[in-house]
Amino acid sequence: MRRFALLLLAGASSLVAALPAQGFGVYEHDTCTMGRAGVAAANPCPNGSAIYFNPAGLAGLPGSHLSVGVTAIAASGGFTDDILAHRSDLQNPVIPVPNVYATHAFSPKLTAGIGLYAPYGLETKWDSTTFEGRFLGYNTDVRSIYIQPTIGVQITPTLQLGIGVAYITSTLTLRQRTDFSQQVVPSALVPPGTPFSALGVPSGTDFADAHLHATGTGYAFNFGGIWKLSDRVSIGGHWLTRKKIDYDGTVEFKQVPTGLVLPPNNPLGLPAGTPVDAIVAAEFGAGGPLANGKAKTSIEMPPQGTLGVSWKANNDWTVMADYQYVVWGWFAGVNIDFENPATPDLALHPNNKDTHGFRFGTEYQYNAKVKLRGGYLYHTGASPDDFVTPLLPEGPRNEFTIGTGITLTPKLHADLAYQYIKQNDRRGTVNIAAGNTGLYQFSAHLFGIGAAYTF
Repeated sequence: MRRFALLLLAGASSLVAALPAQGFGVYEHDTCTMGRAGVAAANPCPNGSAIYFNPAGLAGLPGSHLSVGVTAIAASGGFTDDILAHRSDLQNPVIPVPNVYATHAFSPKLTAGIGLYAPYGLETKWDSTTFEGRFLGYNTDVRSIYIQPTIGVQITPTLQLGIGVAYITSTLTLRQRTDFSQQVVPSALVPPGTPFSALGVPSGTDFADAHLHATGTGYAFNFGGIWKLSDRVSIGGHWLTRKKIDYDGTVEFKQVPTGLVLPPNNPLGLPAGTPVDAIVAAEFGAGGPLANGKAKTSIEMPPQGTLGVSWKANNDWTVMADYQYVVWGWFAGVNIDFENPATPDLALHPNNKDTHGFRFGTEYQYNAKVKLRGGYLYHTGASPDDFVTPLLPEGPRNEFTIGTGITLTPKLHADLAYQYIKQNDRRGTVNIAAGNTGLYQFSAHLFGIGAAYTF
């Protein structure tokens, strides 16, 4: 019966594999920057969001600022299997991603601030009773909040440097079902490894529901620089360091009634009509491999950085471009340890790829109170072709943005932005053993709103 726990928790390892996907990263940490496709390495928006995009951008920001914003992510997509062409749709709720920044200039050359943003966030939700991939996972939820004190210094008239230290608090949750037909019959009366399907249990019979929930904390450094080559051209970049997050939490197993009974002359030697649920119920009790207990794991958050250039074409037009690099190759392996000695530990060795993003944005000063923004970006995917799962069916993406900034009063400024994500269709799996058996499709609409106040 130890294999019950192995197969039931296999999705937990899949969850960790989903973490390093490019689609798991959230880059919309400011509405102003979102409107120009996230381009900010050489010319951050003057509202404190440089705390994330490039800490050097705080230098020279006068006065005191408070900026708040939220991005609502409305994702849609589904999986279509090859054989029956049946489509299962994502059931994701609208996910809000907040950001808050506060800054204060202590001198014309020194500005400090603190920011709250969420660079990692994911929720994929499928029907828990009908989606065939529910045995890998039907609800994956990852939330990470970074709280980052930061300083920016004007070193020379043309050089700015900045650094921040981010405190990270993160939670991860996975819910999945187990296919009873694939479980091994716990009896010496049958050949070793005999599955319950040999006793007539149909494929896709739900047997148990697993819920893994854990939390972890850590620290990372974010540093950068901006060099002004002239009054119109600047280059810049920043680097966010990698950090291993140690998670501690619990795993809960809940028996799902099957309603099945043993047939006559069954190999277990039990009377016909004996409820199967009663036979396996003990596995969920104290000391059983499916007893509730504690669990822990560690996840390597990889380093990432951007390099960019900004060109002020004239007094009204600014054109910008960034290159983004995320070193997902650092994510080499994960171990999930269970306190219950009857529950086998799990090890995973993913084969993720580094990702590359290309961002292009522009900003136009329409009049004294209104700015118009637009942009385009493309980035590659991190998940290998043989591990595109329902937990995060990600792939290369093309994204388009528009936005505007409006000065409402001399001290109050508002920003609006919209972003459309179109992911390339990608073949994937709902059953690791069967390989890729269908097509995943994904798209999303993002809506951002923010406000900045100058004291």
